[in-house]
Amino acid sequence: MSAALIEQIKDDLGYLKLHRSAEVFATLAESARRDDRSHLEFLAALVAEEAAATRQRRLSARLRFAHFPARRSLEEFDFSFQPSIDPKVIADLAGLGFVEAGTPILLLGKPGCGKSHLAIALAIGAVEAGYRGYFTTATDMVAAMTTAYADGTFATKIRTYTGPSVLVIDDVGITPFDRAQANAFFQVVNRRYENRSATIVTTNRGLPAWAELFGGDSVVAAAVLDRLLDGATVINIKGGSWRLREHQALTQPLAQLNDPPQSPPKRRR
Repeated sequence: MSAALIEQIKDDLGYLKLHRSAEVFATLAESARRDDRSHLEFLAALVAEEAAATRQRRLSARLRFAHFPARRSLEEFDFSFQPSIDPKVIADLAGLGFVEAGTPILLLGKPGCGKSHLAIALAIGAVEAGYRGYFTTATDMVAAMTTAYADGTFATKIRTYTGPSVLVIDDVGITPFDRAQANAFFQVVNRRYENRSATIVTTNRGLPAWAELFGGDSVVAAAVLDRLLDGATVINIKGGSWRLREHQALTQPLAQLNDPPQSPPKRRR
């Protein structure tokens, strides 16, 4: 194959926006010639390169859309620090059956116990498998929704939270909701429930305390919980805080260094 023909094919591939194919065409063509591979084998290798690049590009786009605050994985999670969590339950969730079934997941526990880590890791797993995901804090979501009510963009804005296959609503309970915010929260949860879309919620509030969280409106709180608990996987993490453990590890040596010096033992006469 002449150099001029190779350049022509590369230009045509670029024009067709098959950019990865254009990048590797010459290398693969030379490799196929050297190894005496068939035209079909060469074509298969070229298509595989383009498909892999397209998959990675689409994954990157889904991750950008999802707005995850950090990359988290289940492999990084230290189950020995939180023995109240059954690793088998998490492994089963990682199979992503909950996404297809639209099963809610509720992660309860004190701040810093790993709720958000697990929620983000499960959602990232879904995004990597091809699903659309989205991450928001409860505070940010209700603020955006109440603003949308006011400026007339509610119908458009709510799709941000109802469209993705997996929605993570983090830190429910950090700040209480007023009546408008409670209604906005209900609207999102209710539409996702009706669409059978998976919702992952993390909260530091016990479920009986949700009436107080929803501005004292026990009716709205009950309606939200009714939808979130229908067929849900509820994981109650009873351990301590990762961040406090790390803090203690850092301050322990300092505390020892700051201990007052011991008086030397008195000699016996």
